[in-house]
Amino acid sequence: MKKYLLSGAFLLPLFYYAQVGINTPNPASTLDITAKNATGTTAEVDGLLVPRVDRQRAQSMTGTPVSTLIYVNSIATGTQAGTAANIDAVGYYYYDGTVWTKLNTPVNIYTSNGTLATSRIVTTAGNQLSFTNGTNSVIIGTTGTMGLVSATGSSRGAFQANGGSAVLNMFVDNASAAQITTSGNSTSMNLNTILANPINLLTNNTNRMTVTGTGDVGIGTQTPQKKLHVNGALQITNELNVGGTTNTAGSAGTTGQILTSNGAGAAPTWNTLNTSSGTISSANYVQGTTALTINQGTTADVPGATITLTVPTGLTQTFLFTILGYATLVDGNSSQGVFTLLQNGVKISSAFASKAGNFPGGTTLSSMPVPVTFLKSVTLPAGTYTFKVQYSAWSGNATVNFVPSSYAGYNGDTEAMLTKMQVLVYNN
Repeated sequence: MKKYLLSGAFLLPLFYYAQVGINTPNPASTLDITAKNATGTTAEVDGLLVPRVDRQRAQSMTGTPVSTLIYVNSIATGTQAGTAANIDAVGYYYYDGTVWTKLNTPVNIYTSNGTLATSRIVTTAGNQLSFTNGTNSVIIGTTGTMGLVSATGSSRGAFQANGGSAVLNMFVDNASAAQITTSGNSTSMNLNTILANPINLLTNNTNRMTVTGTGDVGIGTQTPQKKLHVNGALQITNELNVGGTTNTAGSAGTTGQILTSNGAGAAPTWNTLNTSSGTISSANYVQGTTALTINQGTTADVPGATITLTVPTGLTQTFLFTILGYATLVDGNSSQGVFTLLQNGVKISSAFASKAGNFPGGTTLSSMPVPVTFLKSVTLPAGTYTFKVQYSAWSGNATVNFVPSSYAGYNGDTEAMLTKMQVLVYNN
C-alpha cells in the first residue's frame, strides 16, 4: 500500500507542473531529455530512440494521432497503399492525419537533386553567382546597370539551346571565328526584329549592311531606295539573272547578248545587239541575176531584186532602202521607164530612169543609159514582209540586168549594170 502511495506521490508533481525532465530536475519544455554525457569521450549512447516498425505494422495502425513519429525499418512487408501510400523506403515517417508522410532531410544542391516548390528570387546585391571548374566558368551577375551571363572556357565559350532534337549553338573558340549554328532537326534559322525595326550588320563599329523594316536591303547605305541598293562598286563574277518570279529563276541570257532596259517598273531583258533600240538589226543586200527584156508599156519584176524580211514579235523596225538600177534598149541605148519598190505587192516608192543625150559635135556615147538611185524609209510592226523591184518600160523595149558585152572595151564585167538593192534595218 505504501508502494502505490509513493508512486502517486511521485507522479503528482509531474501532473502539477505538466513538464517531464529526463536527466534534468528542471525541464524546459513538456518533455526535456538531457544527454547523460553531453561532452567527453564516453562510449555510452545518448539520444532518443523512436519506435521501429515495418511497413505492415504502420499500415495496420488505426486511430493514429496526428504527428505520431515512427521509423519504418523494413518495406518487405505490407503494400504501398492506404495510409502507407508514401512508404517506399526505410526511414522516418510522421502521420499527417491521412497517411504516413516521409520526414525528408533538407535537400543540399551540392549533394542531391530536388524539386523547386515555387518561384524563387536570388538577390545578388551586386555579387555574382559563379559555377567554376578550373579555368572554365559560367557567371550570372550584374555589372553596373547591365545584367550579365558569361560562359568562359579555356578553349571554347558557348551557349546552347535545345528544343526537342533541334539545337542552337552560339560559341567562340580560342583564336578562331565566333559562330552561331543549328543542328539536329532544326529546319532553318530566322533573324527577326518582330516590329518594323531594321537589322544592321556592322564591322569595325561601322554600318555595312541594313535590312529595313519593309524588307529593303542597303549595302553602304541605311536608307535603301529599292529592294537592293548598293552604294558603291558592284562586282559580278558569275551570271546575272533578270526577270523571273518569286519562285522561278530569271534569265542569264546567252553569249553576246546585252542587257536592255524596259523602263521603270519592268525587268530589263537580254537582247542580241541587233534587236536593241537604235542599233542596226541587219544589213541586207540583193542584186539582179539574169537579164530580162520588158516590152514597152508593160511591167515586170526585176530578176533577183527580191528580199523577204521579218520584224520580231514585240518590236518595230525601220527599213532604209537604197536601190540602183539600169534599163537599156535592146541595142544597149537607154530606155525610158520607172523602177518601183513594192512591199507585199503594194508600191511604196519609185524613180524614173532615162538616158543622156548626144555629146556636142558628135554621136559618140550618145543615148547613154543613166543609172537611177533612190532611197526609201518605212517603219513596220512585227510581221513578215516581201520587198521587190519592178520596172515599167515607157519608151522602147527595155532590158534590165543588162550585160554590156557589146560595149567597146568590155572586159567581162557582168555585174556593172545589174539592179542592186540594199536594206538597212534599224531597231526602234
